[in-house]
This record gives sequence, structure tokens and C-alpha cells, in this order.
Amino acid sequence: MVSPPSSCTYCSWRLSTVRFHRDRNWSFRQALGKWFLNVFLRAFAAFHIKWPLSLKPLCESSRFVLIEPAPAELYTDVADDKEIKPAPIGGTWYPDPYPSDAILPEGQHVVLHLHGGSYILGDGRTTSNHYVPKTLLQNTPSSYVLCPQYRLASHKNGRFPAQLEDIIAAYTYLVHTLHIPASRIVLSGDSSGGHLVLALLRYIVEFNNQTLLPTPKCSLVWSPWCDVPAAVDPQAWKDNPNYKTEYIPGSFPALGARQFLGNLKITEAVEKYLAPLHHPFAVPCPVLIITGAQEVLFYEHQQLARCFGEIAQEGSPVELLVEENSPHDVLMIGGIMHLDKEARGCAAKAGEFVSRIPSSAELGRFDSFPIRNRPL
Repeated sequence: MVSPPSSCTYCSWRLSTVRFHRDRNWSFRQALGKWFLNVFLRAFAAFHIKWPLSLKPLCESSRFVLIEPAPAELYTDVADDKEIKPAPIGGTWYPDPYPSDAILPEGQHVVLHLHGGSYILGDGRTTSNHYVPKTLLQNTPSSYVLCPQYRLASHKNGRFPAQLEDIIAAYTYLVHTLHIPASRIVLSGDSSGGHLVLALLRYIVEFNNQTLLPTPKCSLVWSPWCDVPAAVDPQAWKDNPNYKTEYIPGSFPALGARQFLGNLKITEAVEKYLAPLHHPFAVPCPVLIITGAQEVLFYEHQQLARCFGEIAQEGSPVELLVEENSPHDVLMIGGIMHLDKEARGCAAKAGEFVSRIPSSAELGRFDSFPIRNRPL
């Protein structure tokens, strides 16, 4: 291990050793992007930075919408908490607001994308998230993307199930306020947003009312967080064989996990939502899991795909897509780490996945395709 000279600052030492901590296929620019992300997230965690949230339109103007809580009957079981209550949230539309009289062209969809950030960073707005919806719009059969600004765990009343309550509201807004058919909605989420997608799918299954909470066409989960409680200990993250090619320091998910859990009493019913890796269920729609072979969570994603795939029902397969050259969340860091080709390639394959799923009139005729490019 290289020790930093006493005369050097921490940042200059990290820059000088970046070449020792990158995949052999990465360019210097890509390694530099990894270093930048690592330093930023280390500082974010070390100083407990509180990411600002606002319910004002700001620069998004008419593309920003205020989403009110869903009807009370939609919040039951884990979503009915004595302390954490539903609240209004914001949402940003891409490329434009969805018109109230819109008719989606045949084969086109609305993507409900949930941003990542360990539940303590991000808001779905243009300044922090524009690359993700842009990539989805250009490479998948989607006409609109809505990115909700769900509550962050670092804010008051931000522990679980605040985020689940918020996404129930966002999904209900699409289905019951804008009257978008659920068969035209694609759930998507990266990192903690991927974890939240799995939570919403489980909630739809357990809620068991297709009139109020119908099943979406399919789901795309990008490098999903699979076990939030386990992340409280950063050492397990550091001990992972992919740690050297990962840009996320163990301190960042550890802080997010502690704040996300807060004073929550983790019962068996709650743990199913917190750690889907250990509580697989039959997903109600096709699910594509996208992972990077260089990320710490890669091995968990393999296990997630395997255990969920083993109990998948006919017509709702679980597939795994591996990007060999990427660390965590290629969809989010594609522009920062100069992995745009990889991000677009994965998005194109995700678009192919969406297009291959039959319409509601053809349910049961889904033909799985060989998207698993690494053994499970």
C-alpha cells in the first residue's frame, strides 16, 4: 500500500496514486473521473452535507410539478408509519411536461425514474440528473421521463418509509391523475433508486389491488442497493474484491444507511423492504438488473438475479445485464467517468428489453432473450 508523503496534501496524494486504483481498460480521464467522484463522496460523508431540497420550480420552470400524497387508503402496512407521514413532493419532467391530453404513440412509454445517492443525495432535477433521463430518452422507447424528488434521509422525517410513501404518490399521480395506462409505464431506478423500485414492486404485490395500484409494464434496476442494513458497517464494503475499482467509499453508503434507518424498528415485515437480497419474491412484471463488473455490489447483483429468477412467474422474468468496464451505476456516472459508450449501450439493451415485452393483450407471450452475458 502506498503511504502519502507528509509534505503532500491529501488530494494531491490521491491524484498521484489514481493510476494504482483503476481497471487496466480505463483511460487516464476515466480514472480521473473515478478519483473525482471518490473525493467528492468522501467529503460529502465526512462533513455530513445536507443536500438541499425545494418545492419551488427553480430553473425547471413548467417542467417541475408538485405531487400531492396519494389517497389515504393507498398507505397501509409498512407505508403506514406512526411518525413518518405522506407529504407533497416535487418531480421534474423530461424533455417536457406530460400533456393532460397526450396520446402516447404505439410502442412508446413513460419512464418513472428514481434517482440514486444512498438516500442522502440527489433530487432528479436538471442540474444533478439531466444525463440520466437524456440517455433513457435517446436509447429506450420512451417519450417522457418523470424524476420524482423524493424525501432524503438526511432531512427531517426522512427515514424509511418516507421514500416509499413518496413513490407511491408519484406512481399514483401517473396512473390516476394523468391517466397513463400502467402498461405504458416503465419503472426505473439507479442505486438507492433501484432499491426503491424493488420496494414499490413488493408493495404492489402485497397491496394486491390492481385497480388502485396496477402493475407497470416492466422495471429497470440499475446497480440496485440490495441490503441497506448491511451497509451500516463500511468495513464490509472495503473488504470487497472490487473495492479498488469502485469510486464509492464505504463511508458514503454507511452514512446513508444509518440515516435511512434512523430509529426504525426492523421487524421481519420491514426487513423485506430493506434487504431484498435476502427476501426474494415473485415480481409482478419483467425486471432487468443492470450491473457493472467493476462495482462492489456486482456479486450481490448476481445473487439477486439468481434468487429472484428462480421464483419468477411465467411472463415476468428477471434478467441480468453486465457491463464489464463499469463500476457502480453506469447510467449515472457515464458522463462523469467518460463511460458514455457503456452507458448508452446498456440503455439501448434496456430499451430492447422493454420493446420485447408484449402489450397487455399479449401477456404470457414474453420471449426472454439471452441478455445474461455473465454466468450467475
